[in-house]
This record gives sequence, structure tokens and C-alpha cells, in this order.
Amino acid sequence: MHIFRFSRSGSARRIPGILFIVLLSAALLCCQKGCAAKKEENAETMEYMENISRFPAAEQLQVPEQEEVLRNEYIYRYNHERMKEKGLTEVGQGEDADGAPGEKYLYLQALYRANLDAYISETLDLKALDACLKNSSLGFVSTKPEEKNLYERESTMGLEFIYIRNNLYIENLRMEQIRLLEEHLKTGEEAVTGEITAMVSETFQEVIKVREPGNWDNTGSFLYPAGRGEEPKIPNQALVLAIPNHEKYDEAGNFLPEDNMKQRQEYLERLKAEKEKEYTQILGACVYIVITY
Repeated sequence: MHIFRFSRSGSARRIPGILFIVLLSAALLCCQKGCAAKKEENAETMEYMENISRFPAAEQLQVPEQEEVLRNEYIYRYNHERMKEKGLTEVGQGEDADGAPGEKYLYLQALYRANLDAYISETLDLKALDACLKNSSLGFVSTKPEEKNLYERESTMGLEFIYIRNNLYIENLRMEQIRLLEEHLKTGEEAVTGEITAMVSETFQEVIKVREPGNWDNTGSFLYPAGRGEEPKIPNQALVLAIPNHEKYDEAGNFLPEDNMKQRQEYLERLKAEKEKEYTQILGACVYIVITY
């Protein structure tokens, strides 16, 4: 009886130790599996990034240089934490990264913009409007190629006068929507597809919304740079189209008298009021037009 009790007691004493070893072994195994999975994920990410510029769909995109994006005075409007959570910051920045948009972010953003351009230009009469401005007897002047801003250069609509002025905050997409962009960029032959354009038509109002750090759900208004000291306050959820109306110069670069600038301004103001109302009704989203000089 004594031996039985001792054995029983000894077993009882040994159980916590055995349980600890089992749990520790399980934890180490999970850690090893987790580390292996993380290494595999990192390897896949690095392979993706090494080939991103050579993907067929990527070659059709207008992708800005990262340095230019980081110099944007509104860079703080990006949700950097959300970028990091969704793997859209610079590869290799680690836990202490400041959340700057990485190369993958810029490619996916450009892919989103190409499909947004396609959706907007197909839904609205922008091509006809652009042709009207181009052929007008009032002599509208578009932006010279070397003077185009970031948004004009990113545009894939192929229009001379009209482009989308919004920044695109793709970190506000759901993870499955980001994966759709990632996978298409990797395997797609064309930048614009019906599937992505459909997704864009449902999400663009969330992606174009300008937010304030510390209050990401705010619904205020935003200042879009225009010309001649004008700073129109525009609702932060509005789709913003820009139309340049530059001054005239001769071939030698000499300024020409603004003999019809007033007429051009009046024409564009009437056009702006008419089209903002029309486009808002068509899209079911707030649309503003900014005239730049």
C-alpha cells in the first residue's frame, strides 16, 4: 500500500512537469511552423517585388517615382498604420517602419487608377467634352508635357484637358480587394478588366475620401490647389475632375494678350456648373470640377 501511494503521489508530482514539456514542445513547433510560414511569405513577397515591373499589366501603368510621392505635401493624409498592416509599405522596413508607401503600393494604386479612369471615362461623356475643348474656337490651352503635375502624368484616360485630381488611398480597401489587385498585376495581361472595374465602381468613394489623421472618419472639406489665388473648399468625399486653362504664349515664349481669357473663364464656369450637376446624378456621388491655370 505504501508503494502504491508513493507511486501515485509521484505520478501526481510528475504530471505538471510533463504537461509543461508537452506545452513547451507544442509552442516551439508552432513557432517553427510560424517562422517557416513567415519566411515563405517574405520570399514570395520579395519574388513578387523583383518581378513587379515586368508583369504585362504593370507595363501599361503610369507609376510615379516614390520620391515624388513622398514629397507630396499631403503625404500625411495616407493611413500609414493601415498600409503597414496590409503589407503595402516598403519591403524590409520592419517593425519600426514609418509606413511610407512602398513600390507595391504605388503599382497597385496605379492599377486601381487605370480602372477608375476607365470606369469614369466610360460612364461620363469626358471624351466628347475633351474634344469640345480641344476644338473650341476660344483656343483653350492644355498643360505642356514637361509641366504636367503628378495626377496629369498618372492619368490613363488619354485626354488632353481632363484628368482625375483625387489621390487614391487604396489602404482603405478590404484585404480581399487588395489581393485581387495583387493577383491581377501578377497574372493579368491587361491593366483594365471588367472584374476590377466593377470593384472600383463599388469602392472608389471610399478610396478617394480625404481623411485627417487622428480622425479617419471625418467628413469635412478639403482644399484643392487651383489658380489665381482660388482655393475652393470641396467635400472630402467628392470625385474631383481638373481642367487646365493656361495662358497663351507664342512660339518664342512671349506672353500673348489675354484677349479672350474672360470668355474662356465664363465658358468654363458655365460648363462647370452644368457638368457637376449632371455627373453627380449619373454617378450617384458628389462630383466637383476644378479649373486650373
